[in-house]
Amino acid sequence: MNVFLLIVLRLVHVVAGILWGGAAIYYLFFVKPSVKAIGAVGPQFMQNLMERRKLPIFMMSTSLLTVLAGGILFWFSSGGFTPAWMASGPGIGFTIGSIAAIIAFFVGGLGIGPTSAELGALGGQIAMSGNGPTPAQLSQMQKLEKRLSIVERVDFIMLVISMLTMATARYWSL
Repeated sequence: MNVFLLIVLRLVHVVAGILWGGAAIYYLFFVKPSVKAIGAVGPQFMQNLMERRKLPIFMMSTSLLTVLAGGILFWFSSGGFTPAWMASGPGIGFTIGSIAAIIAFFVGGLGIGPTSAELGALGGQIAMSGNGPTPAQLSQMQKLEKRLSIVERVDFIMLVISMLTMATARYWSL
């Protein structure tokens, strides 16, 4: 493989992965608790974050770049997924990390993104009414928040597994 292309792919993979994982951690441990703490304006904040600041697009872009660049790097590093390399310590480590990242990618794209969009739209409806949430809106918000909490935890766990295995896989030996 061309060394320049390898360097570019590694830079894209690492930088996009840092942005993806960092944004997920920042959101889960700082933004989400703050939104809950600020009360009634929390839904407005989330609507702004999702619709105006385009957080879902940022997360999808960084995760997609990470997975695509990583997939190409994996293909070339493994010699086209040769069995001998795949059964080696690094092969097993990178495989575990890759599978975890792909799971996180799909959980984020199919679980977090749409649920966050629903919450944002609901927050917008509540804000426009000016009267606070109706009992039906409150019930819907609680269901969406519960679903979002579950998929965020799964996503976080998969990202941590991916980061830890990717960072250490080259040192694994069997």
